[in-house]
Amino acid sequence: MKKNKNIFFFIGGAIVLFFLLRKKKQTTTTMITNLNDSDYWLKFLKITDLVIKKLEGGYFHPNMRTADPVKFGAYHRSGETMYGLDRHAGHSLYYTDKRKSDDVLTNLRYIPTYKYNNLDSAEFWGYIDKIGAKDVWNWNYKPTGEIGNKLRILASKIIFPQFVKNFNAFLTPQARAIVVNSPALLFHFSYATWNGSGWFKKFASDINEAIKKGITDENSLIKVAINSRTKEGLKKGSEPNKLIKQGGEKIATFINEIEF
Repeated sequence: MKKNKNIFFFIGGAIVLFFLLRKKKQTTTTMITNLNDSDYWLKFLKITDLVIKKLEGGYFHPNMRTADPVKFGAYHRSGETMYGLDRHAGHSLYYTDKRKSDDVLTNLRYIPTYKYNNLDSAEFWGYIDKIGAKDVWNWNYKPTGEIGNKLRILASKIIFPQFVKNFNAFLTPQARAIVVNSPALLFHFSYATWNGSGWFKKFASDINEAIKKGITDENSLIKVAINSRTKEGLKKGSEPNKLIKQGGEKIATFINEIEF
């Protein structure tokens, strides 16, 4: 009887341990995948509005550079762009087909032949094509009212899945737990999605490294984030990228004021 009792306690203890571990695993998983819930989606919409207001401009088309190469000389690698979404550089965000030309102007002729890989991109760029934006919108134009709201929401929907992909791929579990609870760091990494996967990976590496060294307080990690943008380039020790640095300097003026 005593032997059976011991077996009972052993089995019972094992079951309790199993459910405790399972609960711990579920908590960790929930923390990571919570980025897909409606609460975070509302935060991401606010981030998009802030990105558009503070950092990214309105409309640009390569034809503008052709017409005025002096004014738009710095845009020689930019495709048709709206709210920082570049139809050329960000090709894979919108289309299933491989881009047929790396040259911006040459690629323009292929735009109508590409197939969209999601409905949001089809609606976003489809509207811009339908109204003939390249012929009627001026540089940096931002539509207002219902159309402006609709395009901003679509822009968020387009870029949000890429953010989640980068977030889970490049940040450690500990870093994710810290970032998701910091409006400032969340903004930093959300905007990193506009910068591109390479930059996101670089920014994540710097935060991961700092946390590994024991730096976990928010203010110190915000400094790490700003320095990632302003003190060096994509590779360790390289010169800062001019545009990324300018963005970092702008972010530094309001990052501590971000609230959701």
